[in-house]
Amino acid sequence: MAFLLTTLESTANEDNEFCDTVDLIWFPTGGGKTEAYLGLIAFQIALRRLHHSDTGGGTAVLMRYTLRLLTRDQFIRATRLICALELIRRERDYLGSAPITIGMWVGEATSPNTYLKAAELVKKAIAASEKPELVIDCCPWCGEDFVADRNYNSSTRRFHFLCRNADCGFGSSPDGVLPCNIVDEALYAEPPTMLVATIDKFARLAWEERANAFFGGEQHRPPELIIQDELHLIASALGSVAGLYEAAIDTVIQLRGVYPKYIASTATIRMADQQVKRLYGREVAVFPPPGLSCDDAYFARTVPLDQRPGRVYVGYLAPMLNRQKSLAPLAAALLLAPNMLFESDQHHRELLDAWWTQVVYHGSLKGVGNSHTAFASDVRDFMRLLSGTTDAQAQENEKAKKQQRSTPSIAQLTSLQTAAQNAEIFARLSKTREEDGHMDAVLATNMISVGLDVARLALMIINGQPLTTVEYIQASSRVGRSEVPGVVFANYYREQARSLSHYESFRPYHEAFYRFVEPTSVTPYTYQARLRALPAALVIVMRHGGFGLLKNNTAVSFNPRNSQVSKAVEQFKRRCALSAPGQFDEVSGHIDALIADWQSEVELCEKASRQLEYQVPENDKGRNRLLYNHDDRIRGLWPALQSLRNVENTALLKAM
Repeated sequence: MAFLLTTLESTANEDNEFCDTVDLIWFPTGGGKTEAYLGLIAFQIALRRLHHSDTGGGTAVLMRYTLRLLTRDQFIRATRLICALELIRRERDYLGSAPITIGMWVGEATSPNTYLKAAELVKKAIAASEKPELVIDCCPWCGEDFVADRNYNSSTRRFHFLCRNADCGFGSSPDGVLPCNIVDEALYAEPPTMLVATIDKFARLAWEERANAFFGGEQHRPPELIIQDELHLIASALGSVAGLYEAAIDTVIQLRGVYPKYIASTATIRMADQQVKRLYGREVAVFPPPGLSCDDAYFARTVPLDQRPGRVYVGYLAPMLNRQKSLAPLAAALLLAPNMLFESDQHHRELLDAWWTQVVYHGSLKGVGNSHTAFASDVRDFMRLLSGTTDAQAQENEKAKKQQRSTPSIAQLTSLQTAAQNAEIFARLSKTREEDGHMDAVLATNMISVGLDVARLALMIINGQPLTTVEYIQASSRVGRSEVPGVVFANYYREQARSLSHYESFRPYHEAFYRFVEPTSVTPYTYQARLRALPAALVIVMRHGGFGLLKNNTAVSFNPRNSQVSKAVEQFKRRCALSAPGQFDEVSGHIDALIADWQSEVELCEKASRQLEYQVPENDKGRNRLLYNHDDRIRGLWPALQSLRNVENTALLKAM
């Protein structure tokens, strides 16, 4: 509520002196950052409908994440908010006739790009009597499970989620359509009020003319509120390229008459002012502001352990075992510990479940593979060995329960699995030990360091000290997020210098580990970053700026002497200068060179009587192309990315 009140005026009023300030929610994981900006989103959507009844439809809010897994999870949470707003709108005529909706815009690995692909998934699921892999598998409002042949209105021309529960606010309506969608074609046709996307998807703006719908098209205002979650992840190569695309998006929105408000959130960041300046060209205001005491900043207080349980860190070093063997005795002991400790307690069922499932973190896919092998053999053997140390009576009483853990149920959470497979494991993590499909252990990479929010998880093993303190804090914060105290075992490797250093300074490091958070590196205006992304950023400004260069065949109509084009170029240069004030001449000169190249290409095509288009099918030799993929056989004027994830070249090395 404090954050909401702090940001209301600067969000609602473009003339407010703090409108161009990025409000950064800097709060520990599990502290309610998402709820804070969801409240602001609800306010902004309603205000837009009240102030702009004619043009207030379309996309009002852009919410970006960095990981597809996190995007899916947060999309489901945000959908509940949109459902509530839509039900309120139906009861109040002054909120407009257009429905309040939400859409997810991510890669095809998570959601289908076309109606045809969605229809194929539904048809396949009906034939197999399963749920299709379409992100949402139950009504976000009433929770009723979906059935493939009842809850998906899918064909080659449309796609909608349906609720058939007559007691639901949406299921009781004549069509039962839910205000959410995940198919790209549907989002272009009916742009959602709130667009949830991965940041890398915005590379498609240079290629996809239909994405202009997200900027208002010809009927609506452009977005007025932009949310960036997990700001600390917009760093390194991704952050450097994203900064240039961000300048283009900001320029387009301003050319269309709106000065957008930016909100960001993170739990771990350092030198945030520099990162925000380079990404967004604006100053930053951190919430909550620092107080006189580190334990009481008024909006945030350190709660005593007798009021709310915390998280305890335990350092573990096995000096006689290498990294392949050190996990087994620790994991085996933790698998048996709940039974050993709590069987005779009057609350044994709750206590057994609290620390039943262990999350095992790894810094690499190779580590996950090694741990999987260990659980299949060494962990099992150690469990049998440890079970034999009890006296005969205790062993007889607990024989059945130990038998259940002798072959623990394990799964992996890695990038090698599909989004649907990872989503299924997420769902299983919520199951208690008495439910079918429960998990004993989950072997995960750093993809769990953000987005994993399962309240019942309270036990974690971290294999080897992560490369950064940010990663360590984020990963370990996945456990102990509810009323159950979290326990984190740091499994230090004897041959890893970083592990030994942290083991030796374990207590002072953990007593102040936020002090050791590393600053992020973002350099969007270096020559290499500009070479990689500035041409695409210029194309985004020209195509979506609203002056007739949107269609694929209008690339040949580019004229830098046109007043609207020259105005857009100057606006783009000024926006870049805000992020790189010391490089204005260099960046401006680079933009001028790109404009000259584009103009030369237009003149060349006119002389040769050839058509110039933004993109051309790969094998079409009859037309010139302005943009081309890095691996295309036929090249155009500029290479451009299809995703911001593909920002680093891959090379082959030959051993001599």
